[in-house]
Amino acid sequence: MGIVYEGFDPFIERTVAIKTIQKSMIDKSDAQEILSRFRREAQAAGRLTHPNIVSVYEYGEDGDVAFIAMEFVVGIELKDHFDKTVRFKINDSAKIMTQLLDALEYSHSRGVVHRDIKPSNILITKDGQVKIADFGIAKIESSELTQVGTVLGTPSYMSPEQFMGLAVDHRSDIYSAGVILYQFLTGERPFTGSNMTIIMHKVLNQPPVPPRTLNPDLPEALQKVVEKAIAKRPEDRFQTAAEFMKALKLAAESPASAALVSSSDATITISNPAQNKQKNGMGQSSLTDFSSVDFEERLKKSQREADRKSGNIVTEKQPDNSSWDIKLEFDQFIPPKGSGTKAAATIPAPIPAMLPDFQAGSTQSGLLAGLAQEAKERLDSRQTTLQESQAKARRVDHALNRIVKFFHPFIKHVNDVEPMINRIYRYDARTIYSSLKWRGAVIESRKQSISESALMDYVVFSVNLFAPEPVLLKRPWGPIETLKKELHHLRLRVIDDMETANKKPKQEWLEAQLAADFPVQIRFQGNYTETSINVMCRNVGAFGVTAYKLEPDDVTPEFLDNLGLFLLGRSDKLPMQLRSDF
Repeated sequence: MGIVYEGFDPFIERTVAIKTIQKSMIDKSDAQEILSRFRREAQAAGRLTHPNIVSVYEYGEDGDVAFIAMEFVVGIELKDHFDKTVRFKINDSAKIMTQLLDALEYSHSRGVVHRDIKPSNILITKDGQVKIADFGIAKIESSELTQVGTVLGTPSYMSPEQFMGLAVDHRSDIYSAGVILYQFLTGERPFTGSNMTIIMHKVLNQPPVPPRTLNPDLPEALQKVVEKAIAKRPEDRFQTAAEFMKALKLAAESPASAALVSSSDATITISNPAQNKQKNGMGQSSLTDFSSVDFEERLKKSQREADRKSGNIVTEKQPDNSSWDIKLEFDQFIPPKGSGTKAAATIPAPIPAMLPDFQAGSTQSGLLAGLAQEAKERLDSRQTTLQESQAKARRVDHALNRIVKFFHPFIKHVNDVEPMINRIYRYDARTIYSSLKWRGAVIESRKQSISESALMDYVVFSVNLFAPEPVLLKRPWGPIETLKKELHHLRLRVIDDMETANKKPKQEWLEAQLAADFPVQIRFQGNYTETSINVMCRNVGAFGVTAYKLEPDDVTPEFLDNLGLFLLGRSDKLPMQLRSDF
């Protein structure tokens, strides 16, 4: 819409962002609508004062320029995080979603519906604070700026009622937030397509793929929260953002979720709840519920419930309240191998009402001896189960380490050679990449925590392929936004200014220059729940994204050699283990 400047307010001595529009540069046919949206953004955000909403300080017009002075936020769009195809931990997702929903509850209570909640309108600062931006198409109660029948929004995040041009209320924002939660937990959006018509058909008529199909580690409780949030009928969704937030917290705190968190997040810092309350302001507890001291109690409660079901009785230490700044190690809730965990077995049958009298001088109780034996057998059984679980986890960890050990020397040798890749990539019948050259391969890996003994979380192989020169894209004229989204999904970069081309008189063909390079990526994600490895391939052999599942024993030297030969274009077939999607 315009240019955003970094500015400085000398009177209050603060840095500000100044969003501007130059009226003379706007197409006359669109000028009224664009300026109306610009003013609406100032009006909507200007009436909201919340730590998770970008603050608007002033709106004004100076000659040919209309401007909004607003809070200067140093952060990264949530969209950028999603584009990196890195799956968030449940705990991190819950923290971000809690702040988002708290801000929406506040906004809705003051008569403002955002109507364009999406990852690119959500900023995340380096300390994890969420900031909602861009109220340009917001609906303000009592305002006549928005009429029923107008379709506004971003297709993949629009509610069914938005597509149908019906009256929109706060439950539309709840739907969009549900789509974002779906993306947090699965890495994918629930409804996608090559154009708006396809997406609209899916949103209106098709159920989304169940989140647990895409992320088998996901607890059932979280799946139910997502499904309710993105229900097609507004009356079937959560009726308020506060209701959504409460359900999300309960699901994230369930024993299944707590166990999942404990296996992947090393520590969490707990801070003084009173300080958080003072920082967030009255009624704005966006961070308190997930980063306050009561989170420790909820984790303990979850563990006690799990121990109760398994027959464990764990003696807990009384908490030391001398300091609110506590580093909570999740490992303390999981009995380590060989620990002296106290346990008592449940008695399989009722105790007889009459027991024989003990003989005088007897030093042995038959009942106690029997109970001790039962307890020992139960403890041995649990230790055996734990050892088996640890052995399965080690199989996955060893397989991921074999991948790392193969790719490190592989990319070093190949980067030195920069070989030609004897493979053709087709975007469409006219847009073809050939005579490709390998350049800049890297291997990235991360463990589940900073501990040396921690299990491997994921391994990512990436390389850029270069054509000799930019590639001409030529296709029948169509929606520019749809084309841009397709290219972005495949990580193909446009050199020409497509916005300028879109403003030219419509012709039969649309032509644009695409950058000569594009990325190829393979991500190996450890799935310790199912003792397997989830594999995501982007532009491997052909444009697009595919997913597979490997067993740890599949990662053999032969498999790695065949994969390397395929990447180099010296083989036309992927290894057998990567030829069937899951």
